[in-house]
Amino acid sequence: MVERRALSHDRQISYQAYERADGLFDIEAVLRDTKGYDYIDRDRGLMPPGQAVHDILARVTIDQDMVVRDFHYEMRERPFAFCLSAVDPGQLIGASMRRGWRAALKTAFGPSGGCTHLRELVFGMGTVAFQTLSCLADQRLFEAGGTDAERSEKPFFIGGCHSWAPDSPVVATWFPQFAEPADPEP
Repeated sequence: MVERRALSHDRQISYQAYERADGLFDIEAVLRDTKGYDYIDRDRGLMPPGQAVHDILARVTIDQDMVVRDFHYEMRERPFAFCLSAVDPGQLIGASMRRGWRAALKTAFGPSGGCTHLRELVFGMGTVAFQTLSCLADQRLFEAGGTDAERSEKPFFIGGCHSWAPDSPVVATWFPQFAEPADPEP
């Protein structure tokens, strides 16, 4: 380990999900970048350590099917005033976070018409949406006395990662009705 290190850059990203009284869900995210030294910003001049270079808030409102019903963002701190016009929030309305989320972001943000930082922040909201809705559905099933073995509809997360692969021991244990045999090795 090197004996001395000086903080150069700090990026903090946080996500929160809220269930609303109207049955929709808000996924909120904040991205905040700071420097560990006096930073000379082209538009804002000298910025002391810890002052936000970027401070971006985004909120996506989705329904139970993970379809975007509203999108809002605020660039509270940004390198240029011009950044404020980077994205048309209406471009994401109607997009699905289940399938095609990456393509929807590509269309909405374009290759250079969007904000890289906002795109990165909003992309991660898809994972938070999945975590929110799948865990809430599980919680409601279990609170009602149900079990995984009683499910007749395959959960959307099966096939979504290594542990939830249809041929994994995790699926065989918890969802045997949806388990598939592993492909034999050649």
